[in-house]
Amino acid sequence: MQQWGPGVDRLRIGVVGVGVQGQLHARALRDVRQAELVAVADISSRNRQWAETQLGVRAVPDVGDLLDEVDAVSVCTPDHLHEDATLAALAAGKRVLLEKPMALSRASCDRIIAGRPDPDALMIGHVLRFDPRVLRLREVVRSGELGDIWHVKVWRCTSQAVGEGIWDRTSVAWFLGIHDADLLRFVTGREVEVTGAVGRKVLSPSHDVVHATVRFDDGSIGTMENNWTLPHSRPSRADAGLRIVGEHGILEMNLSHNDLLYARRDGVASFMDTYFWPGRDGGGAYNLRTELEAFVDAALSGGPTPVSGEEGRAAVAVVEDIEAALAGDPPPGH
Repeated sequence: MQQWGPGVDRLRIGVVGVGVQGQLHARALRDVRQAELVAVADISSRNRQWAETQLGVRAVPDVGDLLDEVDAVSVCTPDHLHEDATLAALAAGKRVLLEKPMALSRASCDRIIAGRPDPDALMIGHVLRFDPRVLRLREVVRSGELGDIWHVKVWRCTSQAVGEGIWDRTSVAWFLGIHDADLLRFVTGREVEVTGAVGRKVLSPSHDVVHATVRFDDGSIGTMENNWTLPHSRPSRADAGLRIVGEHGILEMNLSHNDLLYARRDGVASFMDTYFWPGRDGGGAYNLRTELEAFVDAALSGGPTPVSGEEGRAAVAVVEDIEAALAGDPPPGH
């Protein structure tokens, strides 16, 4: 494993996969003072041309073509391609930031974990762990101030327009539920067992709405709701939140994009995201930038990874069990 020590103040990074998520990572990296985006890799010539034109960096077809010139990579390929790209970078001694979901099965996660030269070589990009609202709620829950947790509800819904672009290669549980699977564990500090799930197909060949039930290892229960059925006309494309009810009270958190309303005179209104992704001009504080800064700081210091592979695997296990319940199969972990 390559090490960076005192005196090294910049991390050379390559982004692998510059579709929607990879473009966000690439743009955000320009705001991270101790990072230098030097190259991207993507099989799409169109995406490579975008990177060369918009970012002014070298663009190559394969991850192996950039490993000699970087210290670390951010893997933002489609989910089913995570394993190969990550293992190639780890084998070359690079630090890896891997977008969630870590993989699409426990078995794939286990192969990635086995390929780490050390546990700190890999970080999973669970961006909600860097949201100040989530961190404050977690602080209250972990303090014990709420007392025993009785039940929990978490939901994450988005518009049909979002689903239409991706439902041929992923599911609503993997795309949205992976956030909530990790959020439940991160906030409560408890393990999660899936006890059942129901879904309905209304727009696509797969389930477009999923409701799952879970039980925590302290006996408390919860529900997860995910869908991509909201109308195009809804001002905010995101409806998300978390409610925790305990013996001493209730904690409620709104994670939707509804803090900045822009109502135009042509009759169209929209809410603008100010938390998760970089703005048009970059700069400022947003969760993806905070996540990338944590990755870069850990790499330069040789310090512990902010989100371990084991944590990423645990979230994958929850969603894998939800998918199994939807299919009527025994959960893979049982």
